[in-house]
Amino acid sequence: CIFTMPMDTMSTQMQLRGYRSPLECTRAILNAKGIVGLYAGFWPFLIQSSAKSSIRFFAFEALSNLVDKSGIDRSIQPGVWSLTCGMGAGMIESLSLTAPTERVKVLSQALSAQKGGVPITAVQLVRECGFGTLYTGALATTLRQSSSVAMRFFCYGEISDALCKTLGHPTDAAPTWISFLAGGLGGAFSVCVNNPIDIAKSKIQAGTQNSIVASLRETVRARGIMGLTAGLSVRIPRLFLSQAIQFSLVNYFKKVLQNF
Repeated sequence: CIFTMPMDTMSTQMQLRGYRSPLECTRAILNAKGIVGLYAGFWPFLIQSSAKSSIRFFAFEALSNLVDKSGIDRSIQPGVWSLTCGMGAGMIESLSLTAPTERVKVLSQALSAQKGGVPITAVQLVRECGFGTLYTGALATTLRQSSSVAMRFFCYGEISDALCKTLGHPTDAAPTWISFLAGGLGGAFSVCVNNPIDIAKSKIQAGTQNSIVASLRETVRARGIMGLTAGLSVRIPRLFLSQAIQFSLVNYFKKVLQNF
C-alpha cells in the first residue's frame, strides 16, 4: 500500500481531470495537499488491498472445486475454465468488498488535487445518503473486476505453463520467478484491456457522471479516443507489481502448505 497507493491516486486524478502525465498530476496534488494528497482514501484502500486478494483467490478455488465436483475435466480446456472461474471470482470480490471501498476511496481521491475539502468516510456517506450510496458505480466496478480477474488467471495459467514447458519445469511446481513474471504480465494486460470501464467507474463514483455510456461518451468528446487510455501510464506498473507479488506469494504458500 505504501508504494502503490500514490500511483492509484494519480491514475484516478488522470482519469477525472485529464492530466497528461504522472509528473503533471503529482505536481498538482503536491501543490494542493502536499505528500498527504497522494494518500487520499488510504484507509479504504488499505482495507481493500488487505482483504480482496484473499476473497479473490478463495472464490476462484471454490468455483474451480465446484466445477471439478460436477464431473467436468478442466484440464481439457484450462484456459476457458480459468476465464470462467476468474470472472465469477471477480464478481464475488466486487460485490462483497471492492465496490463499496472503491466508492469511498474515489470520492477522497477526487479532492486530492484541490485545496480544501474534508476527507470522506463511509460512516459519513451512509449517514447522509443511506447504505445504497456505497454501491454507486457497482455495475462498472463489477464489470471491471470480473473481466480483469478473469484475464489475470487466464494469462497467469497460459504464461506460466508456457515458460515451464519451455524451460523444463513441472507445470504444477513453477519457480517463484515464473509466478512473479506471469502474474505481473497478466495484471498489466488486464489493465490495458479494461481501462475504459475503469475510467467510467471513477467518473460515476466521483459523482461527475451517472452511467457507463455517458462517462465514455463524455471522455471521448473531451479528449478524443486517446482519452480512454487516461491513467494507463501509472496503472500498468502498479498492477504489474501488485499482481506479480500476489501470484508469486500464493504460489509459494501453496507449495509450503502442500508439504504438511
